[in-house]
Amino acid sequence: MTTLFLFLAFNVRGIILDPANRPVEGAKIACGSETTLTDSRGQFEFQTAPCTATVTRDGFATKTLRLDDTQQASIVLSLAPTSDRVVVTATGAPVTTEEAGVSASVFTARDFAVRNNPSLQDYLRDVPGLNIVQTGRNGGVTSLFARGGDSSSTLVLLDGVPLTEPGGAIDLVHLTTAGIDRMEVIRGPESALFGAEAASSVVQIFTHQGDPESNRPHGAVAYERGSFSTDHWTASIDGGLAQRLDYAFTADQFRTTGEFPNDAYRITSGTANLGYRFSDKITARAIFREYDSYTGVPGQVFYGLTDPYATETARDSTIGIHVDDARTSRFVERFSFGYHRLADNFQDPGLGDPQTIDGLVRTVPANPVPYVYFVGLGSVATPATSVQSYTNYPFASEGLTLTDRTNAEYQGTLTHTGGALVFGYQFERQAGVVSAGDVARYDNGIFLQEQYALTPRIFVTGGARFEQSSTFGSKFAPRGSVTFRLPTETFVRFSAARGITEPSLLENYARESFFVGNPSLRPEKTNSYELGVYREWFHRRLRTDVALFRNTFTDLIEFDFTNFPGTWLNVNRSWAHGGEATATYRIAKSISARAAYTRLYTRITQSTAGDLGQELLRQPRNSGSVSLELTPRRFALIVGARIVGERRDSDFVFGVNRNLGYEYVYISGSWQMTSHVSPYIRIENAADELYQEALGYSSLSRTALGGVKLTW
Repeated sequence: MTTLFLFLAFNVRGIILDPANRPVEGAKIACGSETTLTDSRGQFEFQTAPCTATVTRDGFATKTLRLDDTQQASIVLSLAPTSDRVVVTATGAPVTTEEAGVSASVFTARDFAVRNNPSLQDYLRDVPGLNIVQTGRNGGVTSLFARGGDSSSTLVLLDGVPLTEPGGAIDLVHLTTAGIDRMEVIRGPESALFGAEAASSVVQIFTHQGDPESNRPHGAVAYERGSFSTDHWTASIDGGLAQRLDYAFTADQFRTTGEFPNDAYRITSGTANLGYRFSDKITARAIFREYDSYTGVPGQVFYGLTDPYATETARDSTIGIHVDDARTSRFVERFSFGYHRLADNFQDPGLGDPQTIDGLVRTVPANPVPYVYFVGLGSVATPATSVQSYTNYPFASEGLTLTDRTNAEYQGTLTHTGGALVFGYQFERQAGVVSAGDVARYDNGIFLQEQYALTPRIFVTGGARFEQSSTFGSKFAPRGSVTFRLPTETFVRFSAARGITEPSLLENYARESFFVGNPSLRPEKTNSYELGVYREWFHRRLRTDVALFRNTFTDLIEFDFTNFPGTWLNVNRSWAHGGEATATYRIAKSISARAAYTRLYTRITQSTAGDLGQELLRQPRNSGSVSLELTPRRFALIVGARIVGERRDSDFVFGVNRNLGYEYVYISGSWQMTSHVSPYIRIENAADELYQEALGYSSLSRTALGGVKLTW
């Protein structure tokens, strides 16, 4: 047998390349019983008999091909669209996170299936550098803070369509996982590609697509029920027709009565994704997503303050259309149209009697201001505490938010030897109702970005965007990065970028008795620097990523009370610097562990609000998460915990300015009972921790839910 192998064997030499014809180091070539890895130049050589070879590498799609006596092979790998190491958001074209020179986190359909949590914001809580704050329980306003940036400095996209309001505000609580296949999170300014609002981070959500090759529809329905009369159902169907049309439709509804009076929440959403292949090179796609929600707003129930009448309703609609033209192998064009509309209505009739409460607070000397902690409700002081009284007087109030964004964009991607050039133009109209009047402003942006491999071990990315606005004039937002690949599967990256956040429509156009807008406001500006190291250990079983960053925030918008009527001015400055660390360890084939940690320092360096020298609000110095995932053949179990440290806050009741840290534990499990039936269970806040993400707003107690999913 050995003699026969030697007779048939031959030397195979070849090179493995990525889509830009750059060498791929560390690719594994398996041919029969023989395996080898490519070197730093992407080359391989071994002796084998004719066979069918398999080429694999993290971040790339597996490729199978026949190796025979041609003796020379040039193999081009395509990027894996579902890989957690490939992103589109960072550069506008698919690229590995190492080469893009960014800090990125990716969630795939598998992550959503294992966790079984219907709220997207729950997954963002495990991303280092991000802090999610929810005012209460299900339905409570949920904000995202990234690396010291405020809650309006993160751009959220759905298949490229902005979901944030003009000025950057967004309530994450209404974003569900129904119909979602993937989510990319890029930490750091990305205004060079996306313009205003991408000042601290970008979150892009991708909807599920059908398969045009599948003429048989595939469907799924799921139902779960649990604590506090909570139930949730989802239904979906997807498929293709005539190898040209693909479709995917999803609907879901989540309902709960909540833990307190007037704590109910309901959201119903629907998603449609339709694609049509005119030819192998030209495709068109349309997406539609809408949700309708109702939320009871009981107020600061942790302090015993309850509002039995306040409610909030919202309807949000998103439309996206794009056409891709790839008639040449090196040049791809995309023409896009997007529309997003939000109507949010808050109503409080102001009924009921005044409420007077007494609270015990503890004051600790600190610089520049004393720390004030909430101890508990009570009217008798204990050692080291004092009593503070507060009376809440009900009054009628209402608020209507009505905004829409319409944008059209052209993007070209030119792939060349060693990299790709991305360029384009975007027009956007931002409109809304402010002070009972219709207002609108217009933005034009031109962007250009180049990613290039100077050598097989040095990757650079550089780009900029020129933004012209009908309100703030012209701004320039550059970004650049360089990544060095060391011999030991180690990538060292350095990046610098500028981000901008434009004012809200209210800050520009308000016309009220006590305050007016300022049309001369400049966009808030973020300058960011980052140094990161990514490494793979023990034959890629362990992956670690460490990043150090420094952000400075200037021209921050603050309300000025010194004049009447008041208005907004660009007067504040602050900074944030710190570090992030993540690790993923594949302990065994079906066992993996993950951990993340963030250390953040912040300081206000210029302010008119009396908080000079203090930390930024709701930005904990320490935060992190850990999880253990077991996924044998038919079972899945994940146990995780999050730790959030003490942070500065304000309760506007007792003068409390410090919020204690907390720990949150969750458990999720599922069983593939048959090929079509999967029961599952989920426990949130398993340790039944009593805590407040925002002072006065009690979070949900331990919650258990169970359900079943049917697929066909």
